[in-house]
Order: sequence, then structure tokens, then C-alpha cells
Amino acid sequence: MTRIIIRESKNYDRFELTDFNRNVEKIQPLLESMKKHGWIDSHPARCKHNGGDKLKIEAGHHRFAVAKMLGLPVKYVIVKDTATVHELEKSTNPWTLRHYFDSYCRQGKEDYLRLKKFSIDSEINLPLCASMLIGDTAGSGNYNEAIKNGTYKIKTTSHAERVADIVRHCKESGVPFYKMNLFVVALSKILWVPEFNVERFKQKITVHHSIMEKKANLQQYLEMIEDVYNRQASKKIPLAFLATQLAKERSAAGIKR
Repeated sequence: MTRIIIRESKNYDRFELTDFNRNVEKIQPLLESMKKHGWIDSHPARCKHNGGDKLKIEAGHHRFAVAKMLGLPVKYVIVKDTATVHELEKSTNPWTLRHYFDSYCRQGKEDYLRLKKFSIDSEINLPLCASMLIGDTAGSGNYNEAIKNGTYKIKTTSHAERVADIVRHCKESGVPFYKMNLFVVALSKILWVPEFNVERFKQKITVHHSIMEKKANLQQYLEMIEDVYNRQASKKIPLAFLATQLAKERSAAGIKR
């Protein structure tokens, strides 16, 4: 059996961080602990040779960052196995979806970076954008495994761009909840209704935005959108009903939206 040797070093420049790892964040509890106890032997950083003259930290980014801040020696072991950090930590310190997403962004994966940019530019919650950019309704959650395993691909931008266009118009019109998740999901569901006209709705928002109020649930947002859309219209369209029926039909047919 190979003996694992715990080493120490204050040569912080000798170490580099692995791209596929969590962002260093929320370190205050760890900072307080390491001020009191130092770097404890039972949790050394897990390192591998990087092929050059440095050691790549695969697990222990947060501890390394705090040790560097406090001037403490880095305690580490050098390993040669092929296990990834999320495989090692999934049972004791599970990764969130955002951890995976940020890791792939740091690696420069194009679709992940495009998704991030779309979310920032549109001000729409990233998970909602992730659903819409694969052609689903906002909030479907059908992207989770793809995000985790690095295979997320943007399939279409048209639906997401139409939703973002309305969200942007609502913001410009002074609608205070323009980017709230339930409102965005309601917009996304209604946009699948063939009779729905985006420009008509934007015109109605401009005139009637004062009657648009924050609601408690998705159904109420659907009904509010319908109410605004049909204001002063001779032909009223039951958008909430149609959107709900279409969602049921697609679900029954196995269409993920």
C-alpha cells in the first residue's frame, strides 16, 4: 500500500487551481476556523503534478485561499489517481448545479458562456434561460443533467429572445416585477399560443402597465397577462386557458415544454 505523505509549504506560487472546481466563495466560517486551528492534518489539499513545475490543487481551493490570506502553510498530498473533485465530494459535500455551471464557464465552454451572457443581458434568472435556450418553456428543468456533465447545448434562441423582448419592454414601462421568475414563466407559457402577438401585447403594456400588479402564483400571472392583452379588444383570446391546455398536450405527447 502506498503511503500518503502530508507535506507543507508556504510557497503559494508553487500551486495552481483546477478550472473544474467550485468558485472560492463564502469563506468566512472557514476563515474563523483556520484562524483558530490552522490547517488541520485530516483535510490536506489534494494535488497532482501539472506536467510542469507546479502542483495543481484539485480539492482544497477554499482552504488554500484562506491559508494564503492568513499566511499559513499549505498542507497537501500528491496523488496520481484520475478521480475528479466532484466525484470525491458528491457524497459529503455535493456540488450544486451552479458549481458545475461556473466550472464549465471557467473552462471556456461556448454554450455555457452564451447562456451566462444571455442571462446577464436579459436580467432573467439563469435556470429559466437554460430551459428556454434548449427550446423548452422557462422553468422546465430539462437541462440539469446536461449542465452537470458538460454537454449543455443551445438549440434555439427565438423563444428566449421573444420572452426577453417583453421583459425588457416591461422594465422600460415601469413594471416593477418585470424579471420575477413566475412572471417570466407565465410569459414563456403564453408565447407558445399561436394567437399571441408580441407587438400587440407590448402596446397594451405601454398603455395599461399601471394595472399590472405582482401576483401570488403562476395562474394569476397567466390571467393578468390575458387581461392586459385583451383590454379594449373586440375579440378576446383566452390565453391562460390555451397556454395551460397546450402545456398539457405537449406533456402527454412527451414534448418537453
